[in-house]
Amino acid sequence: MARFFALGPLVLVLCLVLFKAKDSVTQPDSSTLTNASITPTNATEGPTEIPQKCQYSLIKNEDKAFAYVVNISSSKNQSYKILIMDKNNNLFNSTGSNLQPLKIKFEWLKPCTVYNVSVNGCIPNGNMTFTSSDKDETVSCTNVSKVEKMCFNGKINGIQWNLSECIEITKNNSCKTEKKHIRFDTCNYTVNFEMPPVTPNISFNEAIPSQFKWNNKPTQCNDTLKVNCAYDKNKIPKIYDVNVEVSLLPNKKYSCTGEYPYKKQTIKSNKLSFNISCDFKRNYTFTNISQNFIDIPWESPLEEKCSKIRWQNYLATCTQKNSETKKPNPSASCLQTNSNSTRCSIKELWPYTTYECKCNATVDQEKYEIFSGTLQTSPAQPNFTMPIEVHLPSHNSFAIKCDNLTGSNVWNVWNGEKGIFTASVKRKSYEVASQNNSECWFLFSDLNYLTTYDIEVTAKNKQKLSTTLTATWTTKYNDKAIIGILAFLIVVTSIALLFVLFKIYLLKRKRTAEDEEILLTPEPLRRVEPIYAGGLVEAYKNKIADEGRLFMDEFQSIPRIFSNYTIKEAKKSENQYKNRYVDILPYDYNRVTLSTGGEDNYINASFIEGYREPKKYIAAQGPKDETVVDFWRMVWEQKSSIIVMVTRCEEGNKTKCAQYWPSLDRETEIFEDFVVKIRSEEHCPDYVIRHLILNNKREKGSEREVTHIQFISWPDHGVPGDPSLLLKLRRRVNSFKNFFSGPVVVHCSAGVGRTGTYMSIDAMIESLEAEGRVDIYGFVAKLRRQRCLMVQVEAQYILIHTALIEYNQFGETEVSLSEFHSVLNTLRQKNGSDPSLLEKEFQKLPKFKKWRTMNTGSSEDNKKKNRDSAVIPYDFNRVIFRLDIEGNQTSDPEDEEEYSSDEEEESNQYINASFIDGYWCNKSLIAAQGPLPSTAEEFLLMLYQQQTKTLVMLTDCQEDGKDYCFQYWGDEKKTYGDMEIEVKKTETFPTYVRRHLEIQSLKKKEVLKVDQYQFLKWRGRELPENAQELVEMASIIRENGHYDNSKTNRNVPIVVHCNNGSSRTGIFCALWNLLDSAYTEKLVDVLQEVKNLRKLRQGMVETIEQYQFLYTALEGAFPVQNGAVKTPPAKDAAQVINETTALLTEPNSTSGADQKEAEESTAAESNEQGAKESSTAEAPAAEGDGEKATSEGPTNGPTATVEV
Repeated sequence: MARFFALGPLVLVLCLVLFKAKDSVTQPDSSTLTNASITPTNATEGPTEIPQKCQYSLIKNEDKAFAYVVNISSSKNQSYKILIMDKNNNLFNSTGSNLQPLKIKFEWLKPCTVYNVSVNGCIPNGNMTFTSSDKDETVSCTNVSKVEKMCFNGKINGIQWNLSECIEITKNNSCKTEKKHIRFDTCNYTVNFEMPPVTPNISFNEAIPSQFKWNNKPTQCNDTLKVNCAYDKNKIPKIYDVNVEVSLLPNKKYSCTGEYPYKKQTIKSNKLSFNISCDFKRNYTFTNISQNFIDIPWESPLEEKCSKIRWQNYLATCTQKNSETKKPNPSASCLQTNSNSTRCSIKELWPYTTYECKCNATVDQEKYEIFSGTLQTSPAQPNFTMPIEVHLPSHNSFAIKCDNLTGSNVWNVWNGEKGIFTASVKRKSYEVASQNNSECWFLFSDLNYLTTYDIEVTAKNKQKLSTTLTATWTTKYNDKAIIGILAFLIVVTSIALLFVLFKIYLLKRKRTAEDEEILLTPEPLRRVEPIYAGGLVEAYKNKIADEGRLFMDEFQSIPRIFSNYTIKEAKKSENQYKNRYVDILPYDYNRVTLSTGGEDNYINASFIEGYREPKKYIAAQGPKDETVVDFWRMVWEQKSSIIVMVTRCEEGNKTKCAQYWPSLDRETEIFEDFVVKIRSEEHCPDYVIRHLILNNKREKGSEREVTHIQFISWPDHGVPGDPSLLLKLRRRVNSFKNFFSGPVVVHCSAGVGRTGTYMSIDAMIESLEAEGRVDIYGFVAKLRRQRCLMVQVEAQYILIHTALIEYNQFGETEVSLSEFHSVLNTLRQKNGSDPSLLEKEFQKLPKFKKWRTMNTGSSEDNKKKNRDSAVIPYDFNRVIFRLDIEGNQTSDPEDEEEYSSDEEEESNQYINASFIDGYWCNKSLIAAQGPLPSTAEEFLLMLYQQQTKTLVMLTDCQEDGKDYCFQYWGDEKKTYGDMEIEVKKTETFPTYVRRHLEIQSLKKKEVLKVDQYQFLKWRGRELPENAQELVEMASIIRENGHYDNSKTNRNVPIVVHCNNGSSRTGIFCALWNLLDSAYTEKLVDVLQEVKNLRKLRQGMVETIEQYQFLYTALEGAFPVQNGAVKTPPAKDAAQVINETTALLTEPNSTSGADQKEAEESTAAESNEQGAKESSTAEAPAAEGDGEKATSEGPTNGPTATVEV
């Protein structure tokens, strides 16, 4: 016994060694549980010291969160390796400690298996063996794309075991739970297979309606199979149930697939592709077609599969075939008479007309054509409604005529095939004669004299349908049987002879008394054909060629005075003081006669006929101080409400007209019986509108409104270079016309030159609109038959042509602010792929490519001074400055033109900048490119000499890595040659920066203060993102620079520059002028503004986007509020101007023959420089009338630039 106890420790040590050797077998990492087969190895290690206080125990868990817990009790806080093995030495290992016991999870354990637990280095405390529980497993299919069998690959509770079981899917076990039993160590384990259905097989009977069938549906599966059908990749597929009636669409290629939901997946059936083909069209015999009605019957298809289609929304249309004249919108209606039949009726058709007819119907919002064919309506009676014209070729014959039924719309009038006309003449219901003819013209002769006949004219088409018109006419007496006619003729002849002798006697007396009244036969007029609208440009080009020789020959062929019209009243001695010029007198036959002045009824004024309107105008001389009362008497008696004054009271130190209206400061003037009050006065750049009240003291309680429109842009010599100014004047005059007013009074100084020009333009535009052609030559000759010397010089004659070309090419593009938004909406509307009206308007704009010379900017010395070779200033309006700073800094434009002479070329410096005409003044803007480093001095010198107060910069110095402008200013004073610039103050705003600059020349003491506005919201874009930000900056510039109310500031140019001086500068200049026009006149004309800019500099507003931007900016600047456009008040409406001084400063002129030659010479030279410097001056008579001329040269007339 003692030996046994002595050997006990040794045995214990040996057991531990063996256990240690077993434990030395390589195990998986403790962080991941794995199973492996253990093969014992020989232990080579020595004995291990066993801690006496390390024990472990196995405790079963009761809350089923895990199976067992291995607790370790040790004196040392260390981790121990824990081994879990079954009888086949399949091992799980992990770690644990006294602070972190091991929890054995269910999924680690194989069902029905005995496990033993051991901890390396610890002594067990209790039984370390346990048996895992038996827990059934449920298996489902994870890939149902093509399912044939279900398999269990021995993965139980997430652990792979060497087990495998499969069950084939059949119709009998589909949608069931199949059980499979597996034998383990201590128990049987059951695996539950949740079976999917066998792959569905579906079918469809191709008919409407029909059903989808699940052919192999297992009885135990539910009806959750859905059929997904699509026929168009752009359509959303539709889902249908099986065994339920569905109505698919005919003639559609369907692709359908059955879908069965299984465990959040879808088992798909076989794919069905089919097309339910139906033939809807039928050959019908139409029995119900009348003259203006077609009845189209339609029956459902005969095929059984298509006979039950549910149709909706029938629609029938008929369109005339091969016809130029179409009757719009015939009415159509369709009625479904029963389930298989429908009848469509089309009404309001034309007789005997071929129509293309179609009937459509819809099924489930899909449209089908159920009928199409060509049909013809029945013939009807001819539409013969023209009146019969009866003429009497002789006293006992009739000539009967009516408009022939010919032309492109014969079918429309005959209502059948063209037939014949029959005319019959009846007397007391008895037919006297009858005739047939293919044309409606008949002659019946040898009728009774003084007899009443009934006339019938019948039009009968080839379908024997006819219409008859009647008339009654009476023949004349028998002229051959009148007795005594010879005696009567002898008496009449004798009396006529005596009368002629008496007239000869009177005429001889008149020759002795008044030699000037000898009746002269005028020379015959030249035959000049009218010009059609489409030929205006070509006619102008032909006539202006060869120095305008054809114009000169044509104009000079019109007699200046028609001497066969007397001027007796104007020649009377008591009336001669009333004539401003001795040789411009009204003809007696159409002079205006004053009826309320007693015997003194003369005034130098003539009634003038307009286009098809007698006495439309009164052409009058400008009133003299002595004739103001007569002038107002004429206005009162003729009930005239509009006076057009085409002159200024004084031009070139010469009095042209007396001021016959009150000024604003006096308000009222009394001219004997007439009281004239001025209610308001509106000043615009080219004209002044005065609203007057006229009272006659002899007629109490009566007063009339008279609108006085004075055109102030007609130069002293020549004619306006821009014909659109006169078109604008015409629009203003016509806006004040009313139906009840008398003739429009038009006067200049003499009442012939400018007056006749305005009347010709007005009348010829009306002719152009009414007839599509103009007879300028004939109308001017007609004017001179009514008043001598109307359209006095050739330049005015040419101006009429250019004005009509301008009107015909561009039309009316001016828009009032009150209509701006509605007009803009119309312009923006598009019809399919056709360009909008706004795009068409832009396409009308001429490009003016190289229409003027650019010799200076294109020279070799100056090419390097241009940023963009495509944008070079024209010679005629480039900004010229002198390198010699001693020159006049505020020189007039005329002085600047002197600088361009060849003698001073060396002192004139080139800069890429152009004068731009503003709304109020010419040359009030300068468009310049961004300065280069080499041109900074010239740029500052230009600002200094032009005395510029405002500078607008529309770019950054650099954008997108490109140099747009040299920074000619800095934080400190900078010097460029003789010029210095310094920034005194900088103000930064969200959309722009305002810099207060001071510029000085080292040679002068004067300092020029300039405000620079740099716009920030254009960088990197073709156009500003927000147009209103640019409008707001322009408004701030206008307010800070006092450009609204200071004429002096308007004359000082604003300099605007971008990279090339055109792309962005053109938009700003156009917007600046358009805003001026809107503020002043409540009118804008974008096309004319852009056209004028293009004439002044290349590259201005070149794209449709820039053109649309101007409209968008105006749209935002004048928004609609409460249904009306919010417009600012006209700030210049009440400006007072003294009429005794010229509104525009002009050089003095002299009178006499020498002056005439000088004026003609000056006009000839200026004609070469463009439209604004136009033509020959109107030579004065002895009194010095600036309108009159005694000769015309070949260069007379404005230069017109025409692009076709």
